[in-house]
Amino acid sequence: MRLVDLFDCFLIDLDGVVYIGDSAVPGSVETIKYLLNNNKTVIFLTNNPRHNISEYSDKLNQMGIEGASLNIITSATALARHIKFTYSDLELKKAFVIGSSSLKKEIESIGLSLVEGEEAKKADFLVFGGHPEFHYDEMKLATLAIANGAHFFATNRDMVYPTIEGHIPATGAMLASIEVASGKRAITAGKPENLMFDIALDQHDHERERTVIIGDHLDTDILGGKNAGVSTILVLSDPITEEELVNSDIKPDYAIYRLQDILSDM
Repeated sequence: MRLVDLFDCFLIDLDGVVYIGDSAVPGSVETIKYLLNNNKTVIFLTNNPRHNISEYSDKLNQMGIEGASLNIITSATALARHIKFTYSDLELKKAFVIGSSSLKKEIESIGLSLVEGEEAKKADFLVFGGHPEFHYDEMKLATLAIANGAHFFATNRDMVYPTIEGHIPATGAMLASIEVASGKRAITAGKPENLMFDIALDQHDHERERTVIIGDHLDTDILGGKNAGVSTILVLSDPITEEELVNSDIKPDYAIYRLQDILSDM
């Protein structure tokens, strides 16, 4: 019996599972092609808000994974969707968005007007996504906006991000500074929250018992899968992950070393 035979729908994390930086993890492209060619549903879930769906699709296409544009869900798209269906009269409200241009476009697409500088202090929404140029003035404006009543949202709480150099600080590490300064906790859309899973599970008719998430983070991918009621597979991408697994109360249903291992006999 192989893991691939147990499931019909695969929710797959991107960073660290399918690729690291611009390089595909060995065997990942072939594995995803196998899934797509054998009538398996594949939905990519990423907490990384720095790129839009089209950009992620282009990246996957360049690696040889084609036709994935409609099956990618980012934390930014999930957050924008949540705000759109939770609040009314968005076209009359303003948002201060800290993050990439892709995140700003997502928030602007639901009708909110984006503001900066002095106007940011009176924004109705503060939306945070980590980015390399995050600086003190953004932290200050965000703290003041929250103090003035802005609804506080963030894309995700990932503390680190896998690169060829190793794990580097991610959105969660930067978000912590604003939460400490403001004394408020952001509502987040990324894994392990249910928002991304709800979108993914609404897209297909498979039973949750036949759905699995594959990721390399216990506190996001695996915990999120358990919260959503689907099976979980942890990719032990490095020795740190193995050590975390030993010491964590969060336990996956299965553990593998690379995505391609789902095609091997158990």
